[in-house]
Amino acid sequence: MSKDLENDLTRVIGRAAESAPQAPSDLPTQVMGRSRRRRTRALASVTALAASAVVVVAGGVALSVRGLQEAPQVAVEPAPAPSSERDTMPGPVEQVWPDAVRKIPAKLPEGRKLRPVIFLDDRTLLMQTWESHEKADALYAYELDTGLTRKITDIRTPKGVFASAFTAGAGRIFWQTIEDTRTRLWSVPVAGGEPAAVPTDTPIRQGADKLTVTGDRLAFSAFRGGGVFTVPLDGGAVTPVENAGRHHILNWPWVGTPGEYTPDEEPSFEELYNVETGELSKALVRPGDRYVRCGVTTCVGVNAAGKPFFRLRDGSQERELRESALHGLSQDRFMTVRLPRPAQGEALVDLVTGKSGDLGLRPDAKGQMMSVQPGITNDRLVWYELKDKLVIIDLARIASS
Repeated sequence: MSKDLENDLTRVIGRAAESAPQAPSDLPTQVMGRSRRRRTRALASVTALAASAVVVVAGGVALSVRGLQEAPQVAVEPAPAPSSERDTMPGPVEQVWPDAVRKIPAKLPEGRKLRPVIFLDDRTLLMQTWESHEKADALYAYELDTGLTRKITDIRTPKGVFASAFTAGAGRIFWQTIEDTRTRLWSVPVAGGEPAAVPTDTPIRQGADKLTVTGDRLAFSAFRGGGVFTVPLDGGAVTPVENAGRHHILNWPWVGTPGEYTPDEEPSFEELYNVETGELSKALVRPGDRYVRCGVTTCVGVNAAGKPFFRLRDGSQERELRESALHGLSQDRFMTVRLPRPAQGEALVDLVTGKSGDLGLRPDAKGQMMSVQPGITNDRLVWYELKDKLVIIDLARIASS
């Protein structure tokens, strides 16, 4: 594990500890140990671990979720405090947003567990099965309307090599693998087939923190040091994106610096650049602000008085939040908060409308509970397992009014 990533893990552990009940004393050690043993894993998978595995609720580890598609350009207006912030119980998430929530089987008919990856389209999920922890061995398409599951392909990687950073577009699915210092890009048709490498004219020596399809090219940003690059979907020259030499992909065409993971507590995505229009945006950061994480239109963090806040990137419409959004706001509007006693669960909150929905998660007999933490680079898909079902939330189907 790199020193930067170790620092990032330490920072996130500390922030989680400030607002969560006490975790088992050896949890940080367990997380760091698992990460070191998986050093050869694709860097994007490691960074997902850094963002998710150490967020704790009542002593339990967390689940981070990721998605697909560009975040909408929402005009955020001040909304009433979400019901969970007024210490009243919200309704179940499937009742609050019935068009956006589905519950589907968590396993294939033969018993293998399914794990959602991204939306392939409005009605189809890309799912994966694992050979071992976080090591994908097959991809499937799951049709939400019919419940049909179709195998797309098998994924075969050497020991210690992981497929990560999945994205889709132009009828294909793309991902990366990292072996030693070499990053390779792969694709397979959504219709199915054998995975094929995307050839590049020069070796890619840095793992990508995000891949995205834009027109006839695949864009990616480098995890260490930043830099945004594109390559033709069928392979060819790796081309640096002009004026984005230190940037990371947030939601295409927006790229920014610093990226999502900032080991020295710099504001995430403080500076944004639109690679298609040339537009620039620098978020207002006030003296004493800490843990600032910005999306395309909004920022959250903790102010000099130690109070979590929400504001637009220009500093307007600022208000205090009951809890901090450790990973930023998904789609510039969604976060999760803890529910008051006696439930002690979690709710998904929409800061645009003020609505919130109970996710149905509860501590077990040992006081442990999974925590759902969408963040600034999570765009559409939220998922978690509940009572042998997968709860699927499509944030794109939640209206802004």
